[in-house]
Amino acid sequence: MPTASQRILLDFFEHHLHFTPTAGQVDRFERDLTLVSPYLMGAALKEAAASKGLVGKTFDDQRTAILGIYYRKVAEHAQLFPIFHTFETAFRSIVAVALETHYANRSAWWTPIRTALRAGQAANTVPHLYGVAISRDSAHLIGQIIYSIEGDTLTKDLLGPTVDGYAFTELCDLSHIQNLIATHWGVFSPLLGKSITLNGFKAKFRVVREARNDIYHHKSVARMANVVTSAEELLNRVGCLLAFSYEKITASKVTPPPFRIAIGGQSNIF
Repeated sequence: MPTASQRILLDFFEHHLHFTPTAGQVDRFERDLTLVSPYLMGAALKEAAASKGLVGKTFDDQRTAILGIYYRKVAEHAQLFPIFHTFETAFRSIVAVALETHYANRSAWWTPIRTALRAGQAANTVPHLYGVAISRDSAHLIGQIIYSIEGDTLTKDLLGPTVDGYAFTELCDLSHIQNLIATHWGVFSPLLGKSITLNGFKAKFRVVREARNDIYHHKSVARMANVVTSAEELLNRVGCLLAFSYEKITASKVTPPPFRIAIGGQSNIF
């Protein structure tokens, strides 16, 4: 039975390169596949095959061309990091500030729900946070977030009284941030502007969030222009100009990582 990487490779060859490889060719690509993302490699093979750029080339030249496309796709992912970083940090901070302000300026505004959970009570039985009414849906969501952060038995103790809203939102998944905004739409709608509906916000936020998750898991993302446009619109609504942030990040002069192994050594897959 072929190994996992051999099985993926044989599928690639059969469906994208349309030839049966020799054992030696499989061995060479198998080593590559142990070091790269199979999702991006599959996308690189599809692109190479569709372009007809591999026709008439030797196997070595085909491999070089495919890896060239693969690393271009990695570079395309890398250039999106400033966009996702700007989007994610902005909305985490906005939620931290807005909910602390909304809930009586308490830095650890979720504490009554956490206390109720630790006493064996359901989160949605908490009717208010420090005198501010909270909907059952919002309370339930916050309870689910607390369980996600501290575990089902609440033993991780990561949300004690010294933790503030910034730390809370940093511990949240990005989907939690989206849902906190959605369940507190009355708080966030004025910040985002009346011309966007709740459903419109959720759709645009989801586009960015799902693309961010796919890219962080090294998967190809279709319709990237829509991702950038969605991120740009939502950020612009809260006073953050994405093009400005992107330019400042990408124009910064940084020291390259201190690599110690020369290119061409045994770790190089080309």
